[in-house]
Amino acid sequence: MGVARRFGNGRTQGSKHAEWTGWAVGAALMLAPAGAGAQEQAPTALDKIEVTTEAKPAKPKAPKKAKAVQPIQPKQPQAPEPQAANTGLPVDAPATTSTASKRPQDRLDVPAGIGVVTGEELATRNMASISDLDRVFPDVNIRSRSTRAYTNITVRGQSAVDFYNPTVGIYIDGLPQDQISFAQLLPLGLEQAELLYGPQGTLFGRNTVGGVLNITTRKPGNEAHFESLATVSGLERGAAVLASAPIVKNVLYGDVALGYRAEDGEYVDMATMADIGDTKDRSGRVRLRYAPTGGPVDIMLMAGRSEIESDEERLVQQPFIKRRLAFPLPSHYTLETDSFGVTASYDLGFAKVSSLTGYQDRKFDRTVFGDYTPEDQETFNQEFTLASDPRLRNPVDYVFGLYFQNIDFERRTPFHFQTTSQAIDSYAAYGEVTWHVTDRFDVTPGLRYDYEVADGGGVGVNTFDVEKTSESWSPKIALSYKLSEPWRVYGLYSTGFKPGGIVRSVTPGLTSVTYDPQLTDNFEVGTKYRSRDGRIELWAAAYYNVSDDYQLSVGPVTGKYIRNAGEVESKGINLTAKVEPWENFRVTAGLGLNDSTFTKYSNPDVPTQNFTGNTLPYAPEVTANANFEYAVPLGYGLGFAVPHFGVTYLSEIYFDESNTIGQGGYTLLDAGLTWKPSDNVSAEIFVENITDEIYTTYGFDAGFPIGPVYQLGQGRTAGASLRITY
Repeated sequence: MGVARRFGNGRTQGSKHAEWTGWAVGAALMLAPAGAGAQEQAPTALDKIEVTTEAKPAKPKAPKKAKAVQPIQPKQPQAPEPQAANTGLPVDAPATTSTASKRPQDRLDVPAGIGVVTGEELATRNMASISDLDRVFPDVNIRSRSTRAYTNITVRGQSAVDFYNPTVGIYIDGLPQDQISFAQLLPLGLEQAELLYGPQGTLFGRNTVGGVLNITTRKPGNEAHFESLATVSGLERGAAVLASAPIVKNVLYGDVALGYRAEDGEYVDMATMADIGDTKDRSGRVRLRYAPTGGPVDIMLMAGRSEIESDEERLVQQPFIKRRLAFPLPSHYTLETDSFGVTASYDLGFAKVSSLTGYQDRKFDRTVFGDYTPEDQETFNQEFTLASDPRLRNPVDYVFGLYFQNIDFERRTPFHFQTTSQAIDSYAAYGEVTWHVTDRFDVTPGLRYDYEVADGGGVGVNTFDVEKTSESWSPKIALSYKLSEPWRVYGLYSTGFKPGGIVRSVTPGLTSVTYDPQLTDNFEVGTKYRSRDGRIELWAAAYYNVSDDYQLSVGPVTGKYIRNAGEVESKGINLTAKVEPWENFRVTAGLGLNDSTFTKYSNPDVPTQNFTGNTLPYAPEVTANANFEYAVPLGYGLGFAVPHFGVTYLSEIYFDESNTIGQGGYTLLDAGLTWKPSDNVSAEIFVENITDEIYTTYGFDAGFPIGPVYQLGQGRTAGASLRITY
């Protein structure tokens, strides 16, 4: 099993590249389409064919049927047609559209790394929260750190050890979300989840040096829609319902969604031997959409609320990991988030003008190990965009935008007699243009300017009043070439920006409360391939990025704060494949190889520390996942049975920059069987973490006499779910 590890001297011996270099080269060769650089040939056996039957002239033997195979003629790039509804497998067509460029585009044509998964594909594997997505996207690690509210997401080695400064942005229906959204359940009515790999500073701005997670839901429309989900397992009970219908046909539409989940904890109180660590999650959302059929206007209003109550924030000493015995100290929290949004667009014919307005108010009432540390945050954001319509096939496509965000934050620590607060105003203007030089060659330059002002103060033991400004130019240039109709190659230079700011978790002994911006330069080359019938889709990419003035959370666990820790380099390879080798059978797999290290470490508070050459916290060298599903027709009008099997591997990771506390590599297995008697009903039985692997997600050294303490991942659980849609 993969158990928590304490590492001597902070490093393992030998080259960490040698083990996977050969693996990467071999996998890349396997993914490369045959006939590279050759003219496109007639379809192979896996391409789309048309089959007709006709009777032959009478012969002594019984008539035979003849096949007429007709090649598909080359045509303009477009998304493959969806699978027939009766295949039993999730339809993949919605996932072919990307919004990485803030305008609809086939993801095959986007010159950057993109991973997309549909809501139906996630439902088939019983994935209901954002934290499940690293089981489908490679080079990604999503684990809770202390609590699920402090979930950390690492993409391509870019981790956010400090919760308040994430490296990956979350967007739901185009609206940026509070970083605490990593704790949320995925919304019912999910259309697709899209991960944009690498720095996205040009179009998405601050705190996206690792990437952007873009979640899209199904809009209410003329078609009435009902969806319900009920789940029961050894650790969880949950239910969700969504109802959508036209209010005024062809004009006004609305939907309502409600969700509830209760999760049993797996920890045992060391003193009382009582079960602890339970979590309850409630959420609701209502939307109203005005979009007259055939008209240019589309306006949608949204209001939502989520509530989480939990005492999951528990720590276990290494000798008690197998028994999950936790320290008997008070640890519990409530997290309440109210969200409101207005999205509006007007179709000018040649382009679309859009306005996206969002507001979130969250209250995090937290007691950890007896220390009460509540905090509140309000976030307002406004964005205006002008985007061309790519369907017009003009020689130039474009998107231009203006952006503003205001954050008001307050954190109280009564034990330290300290209150800190700050207001952050961010302004940005950006533009990106794609020049279709030929029908095969595209050039995409882009540029963004960000300006941010943080004004903060502290009252109590540490009293201060300070202002910190940051500004950045974020350029981008991408080249894309179509080798043949289904095959693209691209090269990309992009940049990312994390603004400077003011430390939010201020402690009495902290002498400097500000830090400088972090700037990231990224270089990437890649290739994408999709067969004309959509049965084969491949992506391979190699990347290298360097971050200056890397923002790192340092100091003791009871009083961590941000410092600029020097220079960091991250390089690696991403490989993904989605293949349907024969009818009703699908294989989805991904591999991420990454090396993220401190190349020039410095901590101004402790000049004698030198962690140059160490691996970044929460940055695994290898991530891999695969899923196999096969739809078996049952006959007699019983529909399909769809067994599936999934595997996820995560290599060794460290929880600190000194590389002394960490977790060894481990593998998680999941499996299930879904019965789909019709397109509207599916019932599933499933098992997650089949081998009951024991692994840790977070840890630190609490000092003598306690030693290292850890938080644990979920053990084996089995259950059943029922989904009904109309």
